[in-house]
Amino acid sequence: MFSFGLRLFAAHLAVLASMLLLLLLPDASQGWSVAGRWAVAGLGGVLAAACAVWLVVRQQSRAIRAVAALVKDFGEGDFGRRVWPAPGTGLETLAQAINAMAGGVESQIHTLAAQKQRMETILGGMREGLMVLDASGRVLTVNAALEDMFPQSGQSVGRLPIEAIASPELQSACETVLKSRDTDRTAAVSIQIETGQDRYFDVSLVRLSLGKAGLGAVLVFHDLSTFRRLDKVRRDFVANVSHELRTPLTSIKGYAETLLGEAEVGDGPSRRFLEIILKNANHMTKMVEELLGLARIENDKRPPAKAEVSAQEAFRAALRECAALAAERRVTVTSLLPAEGPLVHADFGQLTQVFRNLMENAIKYGPEDSTVTVSYRQTPDDVTFCVEDQGPGVPEAERQRVFERFYRVDRPRSKGEGGTGLGLAIAKHIVERHGGRIWAEQARLDATDTSGAAFCFSLPG
Repeated sequence: MFSFGLRLFAAHLAVLASMLLLLLLPDASQGWSVAGRWAVAGLGGVLAAACAVWLVVRQQSRAIRAVAALVKDFGEGDFGRRVWPAPGTGLETLAQAINAMAGGVESQIHTLAAQKQRMETILGGMREGLMVLDASGRVLTVNAALEDMFPQSGQSVGRLPIEAIASPELQSACETVLKSRDTDRTAAVSIQIETGQDRYFDVSLVRLSLGKAGLGAVLVFHDLSTFRRLDKVRRDFVANVSHELRTPLTSIKGYAETLLGEAEVGDGPSRRFLEIILKNANHMTKMVEELLGLARIENDKRPPAKAEVSAQEAFRAALRECAALAAERRVTVTSLLPAEGPLVHADFGQLTQVFRNLMENAIKYGPEDSTVTVSYRQTPDDVTFCVEDQGPGVPEAERQRVFERFYRVDRPRSKGEGGTGLGLAIAKHIVERHGGRIWAEQARLDATDTSGAAFCFSLPG
């Protein structure tokens, strides 16, 4: 379109120049032939057209160079310039489009810069450490908090996580998450790692969507070192205090039993007071023993001595220890376990303790003249045992907290004979150290009865 307009303009200019020369040249009577006059007129037209073309091309070249310089500046990141070609050059539409594009790109760059600044401010203000991996499992970026936790992570961009944090467990978890699909449960996992010098971290790993090009996973590090240190202080304090209480409690029990054996005490208030002292001394002695047992379980870093044992045998051993309490409350313990017993991989003594603690809990908090039922369900992977009572049950909102030490449900369950509040906590620690889990739910054996609690735990088969 532009070249056609230029040719048309030059042709018009040549015609006008030729007509002007024909009018100004002398006529044939003065010695000029008609052919000569036309030749001169034609030559003048060509010269005039050439000058016109040169002027137009020069103007167009300047406009094109201005547009080229503007595009070059855009490529170098300078979007603040604009170009305004002279009217009539034919580049006004192109210039307007380029100016509009520059304005749009400049606006998007400002928006992205503001978003980046906000993101850097948020990441910089986080107390948790953050690491972002690409799709190949290499570090893309880390925040300042992670550099404070692991100074060497500041130079880890482009490297594997294990090169920044010496933890094979973390590297294995990263590989597992990155290999998972969006629909896999492994797309989000949580692990705890120890990096030496009593430093502990809880790490949450989340696989990013496959649609996020170039991104693989996000790792969030929570520093548990202070919590672990305080928890260790608490456990040591409880263990030390419990150990120191054993001697005076033994003396109190011994003196109370001796005085009760004296004939002079009789059946008056003195005997009643001594019986109360002995009962509470026995209760405190049992609490101290369970606190020491719980401390030993918590502090023992070695895995339990597992073997293939019969759950039926462990249940019978626990039942013998609970027989006196069951007879006192006239509670019948019914076992639905097979005679040969399901086989599980566990420590026999600790499995017996779990059964005893759960049955003592069911006998104490169930009504008198009731039944406690022990059942099981077996799958190819594990075996689940349930101890069910006919008591008031445990509210759903409190079924997780009943496994905390000294926690009591503020319901009719706590109105019976009180225990130490440690039996369920000990059972929870033992089961989890065996690789199982423990929980509370509503009793299920009697579908017509909505009361009752079932304490269940699973162990590898």
